[in-house]
Amino acid sequence: MVINPARLTPVETLPMLVRDPKHFQSPQFSMPVGEQVNQLKHNIGPEAIASRDSFQDAMLRALDAVSADQRQASNVIEAAITDPDSVDIHDVTIAQAKATMSLNVTRTVLSRLVQGWRDLVNLR
Repeated sequence: MVINPARLTPVETLPMLVRDPKHFQSPQFSMPVGEQVNQLKHNIGPEAIASRDSFQDAMLRALDAVSADQRQASNVIEAAITDPDSVDIHDVTIAQAKATMSLNVTRTVLSRLVQGWRDLVNLR
């Protein structure tokens, strides 16, 4: 393929599409320095670690999400059985696949956690 240089448009002649000059500013530099330091205090140090969610909270949220996927699949299947015209069959398939995949991922993560714990216990 041969490119004709005469047909190329120079970059300088292209119109700019940015309408708001605030898009050029980084949000971290738009605030005063004192506020930037105050924002950093919340992101570092022992207080930041203590304020974060624990591993238990993260696992419970993940299991709640898996449970929600399972309930959604059940609701879609029930709607397809009771009123077939209200639900598309593709939605049923997608909900089932999503629930199955989230359950399989959860099973894999939990089995790896248990295996890791066993490996740590056996090191002693």
